[in-house]
Amino acid sequence: MNDKFPPRTRASWAAWLKDDLLAVEVDEATAVAFCGHLADLGVLKREGEDNWRIASPFTESAISIQEQMEQRLNVLGATEQGFALHYFLKPSPNTQKIGESGKPESSKAGDNPESNARLSDRPTSNLSNLQLVKKYGRQVQSFVDLEKSFTDKLLGEHTTLKEARKMFNFILSRMKQKTEPRPWEQLSRRRHK
Repeated sequence: MNDKFPPRTRASWAAWLKDDLLAVEVDEATAVAFCGHLADLGVLKREGEDNWRIASPFTESAISIQEQMEQRLNVLGATEQGFALHYFLKPSPNTQKIGESGKPESSKAGDNPESNARLSDRPTSNLSNLQLVKKYGRQVQSFVDLEKSFTDKLLGEHTTLKEARKMFNFILSRMKQKTEPRPWEQLSRRRHK
């Protein structure tokens, strides 16, 4: 057993992770949910009612326990089960963010002022309530499917659906920071040549 980390409550583990390993944007409730996900991944294990301990003790070495935990989470983040870990961890200078190619995009939406002017000159359509419900239902369906796929992967013995949704919302907020907004264009009524 590791005497440096005796059993703690889930909230105190969340506070320790938040101080040392998690990104600044992670709030307390998300950090607590993240601890449940760590338990599902085998990093933490439950002992008693609300006592949690590191699943396997760290070695006594020159590397600090914080660095050993960071290395363990980075290794888990490369697995299919740990796909969400890199969204929560502080960026380290050694690791490269997943999904970044390092190449600039060839063209950005909205760069052409002529197309933006044409869009603003168009009259808006007058849709009935039923048409609006159908239209936005189809547009939101992909978001609902994305949320379901993420929450299904995040659910576990120690992670509830509410906590999985909280973590999904945090992941989504991190994804939004990486993308630039596009001007809205109604494609369904656009005439193709």
